[in-house]
Amino acid sequence: MSNVGNIKIIVLFSLIFLFVILLPFVLNIFNKNKEGNTFFEKYYLADRKVSGLVLAITLMSTYGSASTFLSGPGVAYKLGLGWVLLAVIQVTAGYFVLLVLARKFKKVSQKINAITITDYLKYRYNSKLVAYISTFSMIAFLLAAMSGQWIGGAKLLSTLLGIEYKIGIIIISFIILFCVVFGGLKNILITDMIQGLIMIFATVILLVFVINYGGGLENIMNSLYNQNPKLLSPYGSNGSLTSIYVSSFWVLVGVGLIGIPHIAINSMLYKNTRSLKQSIIIGTIVIFIVMFGVHFIGVVARGIFSDIIDYDSVIPLVAIKILPWYLVAIVLSAPMAAIITTVNAQFLLISSSFIKDILMNIKIVKEKIDNKKLPLFVYLINIIIIIFAVILSIKPPALIVEINLFAFGGLEATFLWPILLGLYWKYAEKYGALCSMVVGLGSYIIFKRIYKITFVEPVVISLVISLIVFIFVSLLFKNKNTLKNN
Repeated sequence: MSNVGNIKIIVLFSLIFLFVILLPFVLNIFNKNKEGNTFFEKYYLADRKVSGLVLAITLMSTYGSASTFLSGPGVAYKLGLGWVLLAVIQVTAGYFVLLVLARKFKKVSQKINAITITDYLKYRYNSKLVAYISTFSMIAFLLAAMSGQWIGGAKLLSTLLGIEYKIGIIIISFIILFCVVFGGLKNILITDMIQGLIMIFATVILLVFVINYGGGLENIMNSLYNQNPKLLSPYGSNGSLTSIYVSSFWVLVGVGLIGIPHIAINSMLYKNTRSLKQSIIIGTIVIFIVMFGVHFIGVVARGIFSDIIDYDSVIPLVAIKILPWYLVAIVLSAPMAAIITTVNAQFLLISSSFIKDILMNIKIVKEKIDNKKLPLFVYLINIIIIIFAVILSIKPPALIVEINLFAFGGLEATFLWPILLGLYWKYAEKYGALCSMVVGLGSYIIFKRIYKITFVEPVVISLVISLIVFIFVSLLFKNKNTLKNN
């Protein structure tokens, strides 16, 4: 592509995100003086009045991330159709989270005026220790996940602008600073909606163009077969996608999503029952379009361009090669949109947990920060959080998806059973929750990082162990309390 073409791409790409950056400021001006709930409810929960369509699109755009548009297609490029089969289970994300959690979660959260997942856990188990463990675990793993989004954004800008990775980190930091820090959830949901629509459009357009460029699916599949017949098998090009591994991975990115706080928090936001039903149906459809589309693009790209080395750059490189300049700008806006919308959700959860569950429980902070000073205090803490995320992003790993999956597993091992059993099992007890969190998190880190297990996703083993511990300890203390009462 010519230099003129590159300049046009950069200008249109920049205009799209200038609009995204400025929109929260404009919306903030109009919403600033409107009466309503407390600052925390407005800033972090959008007054709990989100419509079904907005919630569905934003759930998809929140769940879609740097790994969805960058690493995910890269792994599909490497392993073939088996990875598409493995990834498409993510279509159940909205269904599981909203159907399983929403009704009970919102009822309890409104009753106790919960702003964070920690508020719910603290109330349900009547334990400050449960609250503190959940808060620190949440912050640690979400910071790691957020750094993955920074890395993805910096790599994308580096490919598009031809700049150094570290300069890309600085640019993406400023974009996120203006999009996230000052807007609050109500304004962010609108920008997430716009960016979600960009992601859907970009996925469909690139899929159509790449299949057409390759001479149709039959021609592309023949090319893949000639390279390596295993690219067309469900087991992957190297045979690593065994039935056991794929099944366990489906737990990680399917049922286990109930335990991921920045996804589960969506269960507190919907406006009414009608909005909930709409969001489940629409969310399932749009998540399928994006998750299937981008991963299938990765496989199709292998049949056309077999020499790509940087797997995280498959989508940007293919888009630049085959699309007209104006569509390149829009398609490359999709991974950036995915990055920003995911950071929105992760960032607000870290911010709310750190400020409300830790800092505002410190006596001197609580005494000095009144309602007038609260917004400025929140903004300053948010800037500090961004600085930490930048520091973690300086030296990136080989694949962004590694960071995301590690963070997902850690959060699920910590939160899945305390959230789920807390809602649906009357005997769920604080010592059971505590032991489950500690054992689940500890075993996951051991199996993932120290004594590595690779034939199955380690989170499955950790979830089984932590469930047994949760039930056993809860029943043990239930029986002890029964004996005491007698």
